[in-house]
Amino acid sequence: MSRVVRIQEDAADIALSYAPNVSEGIRVMERLLHRQREKVDYGMIREIVREELDVLRGY
Repeated sequence: MSRVVRIQEDAADIALSYAPNVSEGIRVMERLLHRQREKVDYGMIREIVREELDVLRGY
């Protein structure tokens, strides 16, 4: 299915930087964002654990 939509020129340029056409560029960006959300931020987890251990050591 095709649909005609209007997008800003800079948005088209960004999408084209990811793939040879706008539609595929949008799909690539969506996959990259999905993968990025799935990644676990171990640094943040370590920081939270350290803070909790510091609180517990205070008792």
